[in-house]
Amino acid sequence: MEEKKKRKKKKNHIPFRLNILFLIIFLAFSALILRLGVVQIVHGEDYERKLEATNKVVTKVESVRGLIRDRNGTLLVGNKAEQAIVFTRKPDQDTQDLLDIAKKLSQYITVSTNKKVPDGALSTEQVTERDKKDFWLALHPDKAKAMLSAKEQNSKKAYNLMLDRITDRDLATLTTADLKVAAIWRKLVTASNLTPTYVKIGLTDKELATVGEHLKEFDGSIDTAVAATRSYPEGEMFFLGNVKEIPRHEVNNYLAEGYNRNDIVGTSNLEQQYENILRGVPTTYTFMTKNGKPVGNPIKEEGRRGDDLVLTIDSRLQKAVGTVIEKNLRKFHSTHANSAYAVIIDPNTGEILAMVGRAFDPSTGKIVDDSSGTVLKAFQIGSSIKGATILTGYQNHAIPGLFDDKPIKFSKDGKPFKSLEAIPTVGPAEALEYSSNVYMGRVVGNMAGFRFYDHGSYYSVQVFNGPRFVHAFNALREGYSQFGLGVSTGIDLPFESIGYEGPLPLDSPGIIMQFAIGQYDTYTPLQMAQYVSTIANGGKRLAPHLLKTVNEPSGDPTQVGPVKYRYEPKILNTIANTKEQIDMVHKGFYLVTQGPHGTARMLGALNAHNRSYKIAGKTGTAQVNTDRGLDNLAFIGYAPYDNPKVAVALIVPETHDNHANLYIAQDIFDVYNKLYPGQLK
Repeated sequence: MEEKKKRKKKKNHIPFRLNILFLIIFLAFSALILRLGVVQIVHGEDYERKLEATNKVVTKVESVRGLIRDRNGTLLVGNKAEQAIVFTRKPDQDTQDLLDIAKKLSQYITVSTNKKVPDGALSTEQVTERDKKDFWLALHPDKAKAMLSAKEQNSKKAYNLMLDRITDRDLATLTTADLKVAAIWRKLVTASNLTPTYVKIGLTDKELATVGEHLKEFDGSIDTAVAATRSYPEGEMFFLGNVKEIPRHEVNNYLAEGYNRNDIVGTSNLEQQYENILRGVPTTYTFMTKNGKPVGNPIKEEGRRGDDLVLTIDSRLQKAVGTVIEKNLRKFHSTHANSAYAVIIDPNTGEILAMVGRAFDPSTGKIVDDSSGTVLKAFQIGSSIKGATILTGYQNHAIPGLFDDKPIKFSKDGKPFKSLEAIPTVGPAEALEYSSNVYMGRVVGNMAGFRFYDHGSYYSVQVFNGPRFVHAFNALREGYSQFGLGVSTGIDLPFESIGYEGPLPLDSPGIIMQFAIGQYDTYTPLQMAQYVSTIANGGKRLAPHLLKTVNEPSGDPTQVGPVKYRYEPKILNTIANTKEQIDMVHKGFYLVTQGPHGTARMLGALNAHNRSYKIAGKTGTAQVNTDRGLDNLAFIGYAPYDNPKVAVALIVPETHDNHANLYIAQDIFDVYNKLYPGQLK
């Protein structure tokens, strides 16, 4: 009984203790809620102001760009140190402050009025119309304000309204001196806070000394430094590309990727294509700011130089081919040979060894570099296309049996479609050797469902203009595209031309025969090189490429660093032909240069007497100006014919029939043979 009473007494104490505990917890939470209320309601604005007053600001400074070398390690693009003016914008500097700095600075440095200036230099030609309007508003704030009504001045669109109301007469008041200030000012206003920005690169000794004497006038915003600009020890080559300030229409994209507004970036060709590799890692500065002003020294995170590119290009071959073309243009200039373009490629890997173009400048009469034309200009290539026509015919079961080459007439009194010369019994290989137009006409006629009738001295043809013709025309174009003709080659450049594609000629179905002999669509020399490579390597269309490897920076600037990435050949497609069919075209290409009736037998004769290697290929003559008798002279070929190591595609536009294409082709193969002895045996 006594034990039972004790247990009951103990049990009665438990609720009381729990109540005490709950009371304590309640009071603690009440105090916490009260404190939060005081923080948020009473002191909230103070804390918010303190939070805004102390902040981190992260800025980035671009690193030195990576180098670009050729396949032999020769430096093509390097970096050189130049004296520069650097501006660091403070958070409290407004438009008028920047205008004052620009005016002062314009007294100590020169601003060119020329359109073309070195990278990093200043020119009034860089000042756009929008820049002029912005500058005019900064120069005339009172006049700008007077342009708006009181209501408009408080509008969010006030600035845009002022821009719209600036007239040409207003802009005409800007003097040359004003525009020089504007060229500096536009650099300052686009600078990010606390981020060093180059105002001018390439100071003269006098400018450097003058600015140095007046640095105190700029209260720390202006300083001098050393900047790295691009150098070209072997001369500028178009595929290398340019580096410039971020184009205005792309600023937002670059900002999203962590760039500063005034950073220097690759803006064309390989510099643009491989920007992420060449750029490297920027140096990062983290500033602590209080009330918008930096406090103490920033925390610096060191960046690193960009990685290097090693290209497939052989700069020795690039220069030598340029010399070859120039020599032949001078030789044949009297016959209207005004330009020529050539691409040299490894048909087994797609590696581009050289891309060269030269043209006479009509204003000066001098030969200038026009190598970009190898990827940007397109031409009718004439009979060079016939290898692709035959292989497309095989794919469409349209190859005719042996027959005599005779003119084809679409009407009794019409102009005949014929070959250059009468040809006896002809098959695919002989059609290439003789360059038979009629054979190609019969191939595509079979594809289109045309009917041919033998009249002894000529063939008449019954044309059907319907779905089968449309299918045949599209099938021919599709067949050509398997070789890279009329489509993107896949080259590692940001832009290439794909040529001109003519409309479907429903009202003139006979044009399909002109199409089959290379006188309708147009193609670039690069597309021609991919086409001949596809035949040379047995049917694989490889993406042509300029990148060989990506390499880490080397401690020794004369040496190539370790390989980080190696470009592997990319097969874009394999043509839908058998080995026997491709070998038939190989045989035809061999007969073109080595056969007794080949259109390039001149090359065979030269080889037989002076060379230890044999070339296979196909010539092309496209009539582009019949009134003046001007033709595009083309050539595609490879060597050695039985084990191709190199392929060449070239064109000499709008010239007389002077064999300039063959002379240039032979010289190119000879140059290659000297640089790579033994490869063409």
